[in-house]
This record gives sequence, C-alpha cells and structure tokens, in this order.
Amino acid sequence: MSEKPEILLFLSENKERLKKKYHLTRIGVFGSIVRSDFSDDSDIDIIVEFEENTPDLYSVKLNLKKEIAEHFERPVDVCREKYIKPIFKDKILSEAVYV
Repeated sequence: MSEKPEILLFLSENKERLKKKYHLTRIGVFGSIVRSDFSDDSDIDIIVEFEENTPDLYSVKLNLKKEIAEHFERPVDVCREKYIKPIFKDKILSEAVYV
C-alpha cells in the first residue's frame, strides 16, 4: 500500500521536474492520504496550481494525473485550489500538505 511518506517523498523528489513538465506553481496532497483513513482502496487527492496561461491546460492536468496514477497504481484526483467548491474549500485547504 502506498502511504503518505511514499507519496510525499515522490512529490518532493520530483517537484522540480513536475513543476517544469506540467507548468505547476504548487503541488500537494489532501484527503485520506493526510488523515488516518487512507486504505488500499483510497485514491490520491492532489492539489495543484498552474502557471498563468498554461497551454492546453486540460491535457496537462490529465497527463499529471496519469503519471501519478501509473506510478502508484491507484486512482488519482487532481484539483485546483481556485476551483474548489466553497463548501469544501476550508476543510481541504486546512488539511493540504504542500511539497
């Protein structure tokens, strides 16, 4: 089972490469991976922000999601801080761990 330290280590060790390849300004995790309820069935919740004017943003986001999902062999959700629904925003941002 992939656990928080492994995922954070991967993101930390690959931070500069991921930032350059996917035009990221921030990347982190939230959800069950940072709480005690992460399990073999859990997905990985990633929170990111992209550089302004990132070309073909949909494809860039999809490719980032695919890379992380393939590496950890589990589903990944990628969300942008600016598009989090207000009802969930405070909770997500309070538990987010950025690398």
